[in-house]
Amino acid sequence: MTNDALERFRGWPTFTMNDAYVYLSQRNKNATRKSVQVTLSRLVRGGRLHHVTKGVFSVGDRAEYSGFAFSPFYYGGLSALMIRDLIDDQVKLEIMTTKAVRKSSASLFGGKVEVILHHVSNIHYLGFGMLQYGGVNVPVSDPEKTFIDMVYFGIRLSIPDYSSLLRAMDRKRLNAYLKSYGSGFASRTAEFLKKLDGIAANGGMENEH
Repeated sequence: MTNDALERFRGWPTFTMNDAYVYLSQRNKNATRKSVQVTLSRLVRGGRLHHVTKGVFSVGDRAEYSGFAFSPFYYGGLSALMIRDLIDDQVKLEIMTTKAVRKSSASLFGGKVEVILHHVSNIHYLGFGMLQYGGVNVPVSDPEKTFIDMVYFGIRLSIPDYSSLLRAMDRKRLNAYLKSYGSGFASRTAEFLKKLDGIAANGGMENEH
C-alpha cells in the first residue's frame, strides 16, 4: 500500500481489506487480494497501520473508532451513559450492532481495547444520534433507547445511578420506541420504570450527578 493509499484511508475511522483491494486494484491492475493482504500485514508490523479485528484496519489507533468495525452500530448501554455524562464511571464501550456477533465481547487493536457486543435487530436499530466522544463523531443511543436496551440486555445500575437517566428521558419518545417491541417486553419495561419512579418519589435516589 502506497503512501497515497494510506492517506486515502486516513480520514476513515476503519476500513476493510476489501476496501483496500478495491482502491488498489483501480490503481494497479496487477494487485491481488493476496498481495493486498501481505501489504496490510507488513504495514501493521511496521506500526504504520493498526489491526482492529479480523479483516478490519485503521490508520488511527483510537478506542473511539472501535464501533466502526461493526457498522451499522451505535454506542449504547453503560457506555452511552458515560459518553452523555450521565454516570461518572469509566466503562467498556458497548457496541450495539445489526451485524451477527458470535461473542458478547471482543478484543480490538491488538488487545489494547476490550468492548462489549450486543446484536440489535434492524427494526430496533433506532434512537441514536451523533455526539462528540474523544474528539470523534460517533453514534450514541439517546437516553430513552439506552434505558430500553439496558432492560432488554439485562444491564443494571445501582438504584441511585438511575436518577440522572430518569431525568434525561422523554417519556413520550420512550413509549414511541416501545411500540416496535412486543407487548410483553413493553409491559415489563413500563413496570420497571414505574418502580424506579416510585423509588425516586420516595427520596430513594440520592445521586445528584
